Amino acid sequence: MVRSTSPIMLIQLLLFLSSLALGAPRPYVNSEDTTPALDKRQSSSYWMETITRQGQAAYNPDKSYKIFRNVKDYGATGDGNTDDSAAINRAIREGDNLGDRCGGDACDSSTITPAIVYFPAGTYKISNPLIMYYYTQMIGDANSMPRIQGSADFNFTGNLALLDADPYIPNGNGANWFTNQNNFYRQIRNLVIDMTLMPEVGPFGQEVNGIHWQVAQACSMQNVVFDMKAPTPTSKQRGIMMENGSGMFMSDVVFNGGNVGAYLGSQQFATRNFTFNNCNTAIEVHWNWLWTFKSLNIQNCKTGVNISTTNSVNETVGSAIIMDSKIQNTGVGVVTSWGANTQPEAGSTFFIHNVDFSNTNIAVQDVRSGNTVLPGNAKIAAWGQGNAYIPSGASQPAKRAPQGVDIGSSQIVAEPSCSGTVSTTTVTVSPLPATISSVSGRPSPSSNSTQPRPNSSSVTIAATQCTSSAVIPTQSRVSQQNMNQAPMPSSLLTPDGSVFERSKPQYVGVPQENFVSIKSLGAKGDGTTDDSDIIQQAMNQIATDKILYFDHGAYVITKTIEVPPNIRIVGEIWPMIMISGPFFQDQNNPQPGFRIGKQGDSGNVEISDMMFETKGPVPGAIMMQWNVQETTQGSCGMWDTHFRVGGSAGTDLQKPQCPITNKEFRSECAASFMMMHVSQQASAYFENTWFWVADHDLDLARVSPRPAANETQITLFNGRGVFIESQGPVWLWGTSSEHSVLYNYQIANAKNVFMASIQTETAYYQSAPNALESGFTPNAVYSDPDFANCTDDKCKKTWGLRILDSTDIYMFGGGLYSFFDDYKQDCLDTESCQTSMIDLQCSSNVFLYGFVTRATTNQLDVNGQPAVLEADNTNLFGSTVLLYQQQ
Repeated sequence: MVRSTSPIMLIQLLLFLSSLALGAPRPYVNSEDTTPALDKRQSSSYWMETITRQGQAAYNPDKSYKIFRNVKDYGATGDGNTDDSAAINRAIREGDNLGDRCGGDACDSSTITPAIVYFPAGTYKISNPLIMYYYTQMIGDANSMPRIQGSADFNFTGNLALLDADPYIPNGNGANWFTNQNNFYRQIRNLVIDMTLMPEVGPFGQEVNGIHWQVAQACSMQNVVFDMKAPTPTSKQRGIMMENGSGMFMSDVVFNGGNVGAYLGSQQFATRNFTFNNCNTAIEVHWNWLWTFKSLNIQNCKTGVNISTTNSVNETVGSAIIMDSKIQNTGVGVVTSWGANTQPEAGSTFFIHNVDFSNTNIAVQDVRSGNTVLPGNAKIAAWGQGNAYIPSGASQPAKRAPQGVDIGSSQIVAEPSCSGTVSTTTVTVSPLPATISSVSGRPSPSSNSTQPRPNSSSVTIAATQCTSSAVIPTQSRVSQQNMNQAPMPSSLLTPDGSVFERSKPQYVGVPQENFVSIKSLGAKGDGTTDDSDIIQQAMNQIATDKILYFDHGAYVITKTIEVPPNIRIVGEIWPMIMISGPFFQDQNNPQPGFRIGKQGDSGNVEISDMMFETKGPVPGAIMMQWNVQETTQGSCGMWDTHFRVGGSAGTDLQKPQCPITNKEFRSECAASFMMMHVSQQASAYFENTWFWVADHDLDLARVSPRPAANETQITLFNGRGVFIESQGPVWLWGTSSEHSVLYNYQIANAKNVFMASIQTETAYYQSAPNALESGFTPNAVYSDPDFANCTDDKCKKTWGLRILDSTDIYMFGGGLYSFFDDYKQDCLDTESCQTSMIDLQCSSNVFLYGFVTRATTNQLDVNGQPAVLEADNTNLFGSTVLLYQQQ
């Protein structure tokens, strides 16, 4: 995934590299260790440790390649005394007979060498860093979390952290093993990172870091604890060190002690359920484009969240949101450098939503003057700084509520009256049929069901005309003041008024015998055999108290798999469901690959750690159709599950088939009709899910030096990204949808949809060809855009987000980017790669917080008319809006 590099990223990198020392480590005296020794094979009831391992990397030529690696099988003891560094690194890097796993300067990515590195219970002392190779999951026993303990004599020579996800190459002029914004596919979970024996300052005066987490999409950190020394004024211990990247999601992480719990910098990110105890600073955000923090619990720290800039005239933090959180018993809640003369104007956009500052005297403080911007000791319902588009009366000038007064929950806010520019576009719509004649809830395709849409403001709704008289609010400056809270429906909220959240199930306490292996049932997963019938038989027969386990492999399906409405599915490091064959060729009659329930079904569905792909062109495939409605809140969900279209071994959609040299649509490179369809009666909870149409080939031959980014690019044509018609509730936490033809996200005829930190990119090849020349005809049955109002090719590009005839739609953080025009980036200089990015039509009660766009003339259109211009909201990268509210 090639993206532009902002100047601040380069500045931060240079400052960071200058802090690296290359001298010899200073010796330290070991502290006494009281951890009891464990037997080499102490038994565990955690199913991951005992389940039979049958997974194979289908496209790795070496069929003996080992996917699951128990570190004790490689000589690690976990006794708290032995240095286990070498043994654990041996487990990580053991490769196939063609060479090492993907790492170093000769391999930027590979999907054929996955590895689960498993840690049984114990304390693993290390004196050298553990280096994560590409496509690695490091997982501990969830029943008894193992401890990775840095030794007192840890080797700091050129090393950044106990665990390193992207090492710097020695004498490499700042180069890493992996391109940071392409550093995909890795997990860390169920580990304690113990830094209590390590010095509080490195031997050369540098920081001492727990995990160097410089990652991109399809990565996650869950159920991790950082134990650091008690903080002192001179401490330089940090839990997470993240200087850049393009990540998505982390959750359920605890930081105890240290100078900085989490030192963060990335393009976009969502974090949920982070706890900080007794840190000097809980969170320091040194740069980003956007960040959404949910359910922070900060206790007894000097500073809660630092988003300030002190060494630069320009703000380096693009935007941040803190929601449904507690910053308590802390000196200062949030430190900011935002002011009346902030440069750039939209820099350091910041929003507080439902945050409790009890026993924290200063909620927000100005870093330069030390003045209190917002007093604490109160629960703040909604407060912000930045540029907003709010109907008249919706922004409150008061700086705060009286101390101790609860200023509201997410549901009790009166709607203000409207004022501003009025759009009176008449929007002609195509009626839905009176009867539904297909199980998908759509009419069976016919010559009447694919009629062209009359104009780009059309939406498919009930048989009527939507005469829009929407008020388009004008821009206002929210100058560090209270705001009205978004009135959310109860279906999206917990009883205390917070937005609902649910962590990925790890099935702790479920016995191994309750897992049913798909390979044990007869599936091959070899990337060539048609496994459709075996998989369907498994779906039909599995008992509701069992869990269907997909051993790692590539499972080809050539027909729709009907998934029952009560099922639990878990994969072994993203086994691939590969949709292929003639059944999925007709885009006028698209068919689901996986259909999750049927219309009208309700139940409990859990899918985690799976991968859905296409094998060859399947322009008539809806990769997944989600129909099931929850029986209890959030009971139908998908976690750490990704959709990868092309660009990897076995897909037959790689550089040899689909190079970027041609400028016309090629049917052999037509991927899917749509990646995800959440239908009318469904509800869904998606967390850390990436819908990616590959822009580059992940499995090119390894050469040193690595190929330049433009040498790995490919051109694939995928019709649509994520289509949501649900009446709710729907939650999207840390999701991304990239490079489809017509749109990346579309919400139509829907309500009760919540999104936190979504990310999109326009297809790189557009506008040569443009969206209407890319092989997928707009289909009114699916509320497709037809770009009829466009007069040039830059208008006929991928919509990042469309919201059509919908209500109660909420976005808390969104990054929607256009980096290319016909693979060239000259348009970045003029911020004009694309005409418009967000399309809002005939919708009400829409709250879009903290969104940033790049190189699009209009950030947001309302009923076909420009409403928010990028030039009016300039940030250090792209343009940022605190809030756009549509009543």
